[in-house]
Amino acid sequence: MKLTGMLSKDGRFIDNENGTITDTKTNLMWAKTDSYSGLGNCLDWDESREYVSRLGTGGYSDWRMPTVKELKSIFEKSKSNKDGSGNTFHMDPIFATGSGYWQWSSEEVGTCCARFMLFSNGDILEYTRECFFTGGVRAVRSGRR
Repeated sequence: MKLTGMLSKDGRFIDNENGTITDTKTNLMWAKTDSYSGLGNCLDWDESREYVSRLGTGGYSDWRMPTVKELKSIFEKSKSNKDGSGNTFHMDPIFATGSGYWQWSSEEVGTCCARFMLFSNGDILEYTRECFFTGGVRAVRSGRR
């Protein structure tokens, strides 16, 4: 299958020009914007799950929250982008600027908490699911198209 769209500088990512980014390395499709850049505010974990379940970006309805492993796959120390406050984080600039400083994962820790990833340094942390300051969620789905 031939893919069309704008390529990242290294050719790994394809901007499908419909609000989605295809990762040719993992065969995952990501939303170009996260919830923070899309809504202009932070979401807690439960709100993030609801946001992703209602997402229709690119005409797809099978979006989900990413795993920690999937989030780690788009963290690239050598690349720079800017979050909503202008801070540098390490994700290919083919993704939209203005994202949350960190991203929720789908992984819960007990009944109170969930894991998230800091895109400033790649750390995986956990916090109460009610936490929402400077965070967002970037939806993902399997498959290129």
